[in-house]
Parts: sequence; C-alpha cells; structure tokens
Amino acid sequence: MTNGWKVLDLINVTKSFFERKGIVDAQGRGTARLDAELLLAEVLGCGRIDLYLRFGEAVDEARLAAFRELVRRRGERQPVKQILGRCEFMSHEFDVSPDVLIPRPETETVVEQTLAVLGDGPGMVADIGTGCGNIAISIALARPEATVYATDISEAALAVAERNVRKRGVSERVTLLAGDLFEPLTGRNLEGRLDCIASNPPYVAESELSGLMPEVARYEPRVALVSDQDGMGHTLRILEAAPRFLRDGGALVLEMSPFTAERARAAAEANDAYDKVRTKHDLGKVERVLMAEKRA
Repeated sequence: MTNGWKVLDLINVTKSFFERKGIVDAQGRGTARLDAELLLAEVLGCGRIDLYLRFGEAVDEARLAAFRELVRRRGERQPVKQILGRCEFMSHEFDVSPDVLIPRPETETVVEQTLAVLGDGPGMVADIGTGCGNIAISIALARPEATVYATDISEAALAVAERNVRKRGVSERVTLLAGDLFEPLTGRNLEGRLDCIASNPPYVAESELSGLMPEVARYEPRVALVSDQDGMGHTLRILEAAPRFLRDGGALVLEMSPFTAERARAAAEANDAYDKVRTKHDLGKVERVLMAEKRA
C-alpha cells in the first residue's frame, strides 16, 4: 500500500525538519539535505546517488515508518553515521556503534605520519586506544607486512574493532588487546621493539564537554572523549610510557587537542627520552598531531 509520499517529497520535508533542528557538521555547515538522503537511501536499500533516479517513486508504508524512525533519531541529534552503523575512513568502511568514537578525517593525519615512519618495509606498531580499529586496520591494509597491536580499555569497543578486523581481512596481523593504554602490551616481549606507537586518546577537557555539539556530547562514549579537567591526562601518560616500548629511533605519533598542542609539545621536549619533537597540521590546518622520536 502506498500513502502518497514520494522520494523527492520525503527528502524536501525532512531537509526542512533538520534545518529547523539546526543540524550542522563539525565545521558548522548545514547537512540537512545530505542527512535526509543518506537515511532515505538506507531505508530504500540503494545508494544515495540512486535517489536522483527515483524522485517520483512512491514509498510504501513499511519503509515510510522505518524512515520516520531514523529521522526521529537524527532529529534528536544522534550522529547520522552512528544511526547507519558505518563510517568511511582512509577510503575504507568501518562499523561504528555508540560504544566507539566515530572516526574523524583529522585522524587520517595520524595514519599518514605512521606510514611515513614505517616506510615501505615491515614494522611493528601499537595503536593505543583503538576504538573501532580504524587506525590499526588502516595501517595494516597500507603495509601488508606490518604487525599491529591495538589496545582499548573498553571491551565493547574491542567487539566493534573485532568485527572490522574480520571484515577487512587483517586478523592475522592485528592483535586486539583489552586494558588501559600500554598495560596489555606488558609481558609480550615488546619493550624496546616497536617501530611506531600511534594513538588518538581522549583529549577533551571536562570543562569543554558541555560546549561540544550534541552529536558528540550526548551520543559518543565519554571514555573515548574526555581525559580530565584540562584534557592533558592521557596525553601525558602516553608521553611518559611510550619510550619503554619504542626501539631507539622509533616514533610516537599522537593526536592531540589544538587547544593543548603547545603544552603537549613542551612536555615531549622536556622528556629526555625524546628528540626530533615536532607537530603536524590536519586537513583543517590546525595543529593536531605530535611526533617525537625515541632518542638513541
């Protein structure tokens, strides 16, 4: 049974609804039309581009009800990628859920710099706080001879990472380990052997949480977002512990808040275990990634 609602009608009405809700992306750009199309394409089981060939097609009652439920969730500011359960990162698709941070484009800089450290040959890498596994898996896919150890304190996050590891076919080279930061690496004969340590740790300050977009503050896991009162806690812990596991000349590649970049760099420079401390800007041209080599 049809109800008179056609594809283009639903897109336009939903776009207007999302605009009234003030839905924008992290850069403040309106995404109402895009989000409406993504959700409708999901319900219709087609690609977003295919909607343009189906504007005049009527939508049956069952699909309309399913679409309304997705629109309700997005209207309450649940991230569209979380609703869909997937996200693209480094041109690969990853499962996501409310238990993991949704991968951001700026984190691609962490992967790019890690790959630069590894060069073209084999290497051993640790991804600290892996979440859905996007960093670890992207490294393994780009370097087929690399071995990657990925840790996370959240068992629920590791379950999502495990799905992604299997889907991308890297189970033999990506080892998922449960525990806080470096603790799961202890006792595995990895001390002084890693070529690179990559991490996108929690770095939001407690005081910043209320000012974040509702999509982030309400729906993404606090354990993956917030560090402590000033946002530096996890950054400092990683800077302190990483040299124990790096080989001489190995590198730490650490995502950080642009608000604390100067303090993070100063902390690395004050640590005698490091030299060649530098920072990299992300695609948004903000200081996002700290790099430091272990002094030989």
